[in-house]
Amino acid sequence: CAELVDGEPLIEDMDFKKKISELEIDLLALEYTELRTLAAESAGRGPGAESSILKIKGTEIQQKVTELIMEAVGTYSLPKIPMLDTGANYNLVGPDYSHGVSQSYFNMRKTAIYGGTNEVQRNIIAKFVLGL
Repeated sequence: CAELVDGEPLIEDMDFKKKISELEIDLLALEYTELRTLAAESAGRGPGAESSILKIKGTEIQQKVTELIMEAVGTYSLPKIPMLDTGANYNLVGPDYSHGVSQSYFNMRKTAIYGGTNEVQRNIIAKFVLGL
């Protein structure tokens, strides 16, 4: 389990702290971009490329969150095959909060696709910025 790194709580690990801090900064930047977009919209200006930026950054943040959760629960995040068996009477290994973590991680991969892939959104941004 990754809850401890070298005998210390994971939250005390500098690399993990850095990842959480970077995620928090990204989340705040996303929030302020959204507020700017809403202010522009209420002032009668269209959102422009901001909608695509919000989509890209939002999906990247969602995926980073699930990656950090996977890292935090370590090997307990491995897929739980017994959960797939109807009527199975297996005891799952690990703390309750670790159950379903890998399923959430893999499920969130789709966010980069729906609403237009992030690559398509980047092309939209480029066209908007370059005036194409």
